Amino acid sequence: MILWTIQPIDIWKMIQETGVYHCDPKQSSMPEPEFVEKYEWLIRQMKKRIGPPPEGVVYPVWAWYKQNGKRKKPDLRGELWGYGPGDEDYTCIEFEIPDDQVLLSDFDSWHIILNNGLFSDSEKEADQQDTYYDSLPAEEQKAYKEKNWKQVFDITPFENDWTRRGDWVQATFWELRKDMIRDVRFFRTGKYKRKR
Repeated sequence: MILWTIQPIDIWKMIQETGVYHCDPKQSSMPEPEFVEKYEWLIRQMKKRIGPPPEGVVYPVWAWYKQNGKRKKPDLRGELWGYGPGDEDYTCIEFEIPDDQVLLSDFDSWHIILNNGLFSDSEKEADQQDTYYDSLPAEEQKAYKEKNWKQVFDITPFENDWTRRGDWVQATFWELRKDMIRDVRFFRTGKYKRKR
């Protein structure tokens, strides 16, 4: 499958020199302390679904599979404002990776997990879930929540007045190798102007 990852230019240079990139937790801004449990859950899911990481690898690399309902390279005009503090050199790397080495998930739904929420397709379902969840002992709540979170992997397009999924699909995988790369675009992130 073809994917696109947005990375600082230093990552691009590293791939050129070493031939491979693995997420370095020391240099990554994520996960922040309140998100560690959620990232660990995702890592367990990756191990079950696509296999274990290479030795020494802890966190996945992230990429885009689909943005705004379309399977095409990201529009960098929008990406200018989404990365780093601004006024920095970045790359959009297009690469091809075997399907069985990637775990796809819904980007919007991932934020439900990061906010420690539960998935539901309606307000009524959400209310029923909350009532049921609150009635469970603490040790059962965790298992219930983690089972519910697996819905993040449903990327079938769906939309109603309560929820939407399948428009923004992210990909996680263990490593990006130089031989996977098909194309690269360089860009500079936007510089934020302070209001006085």
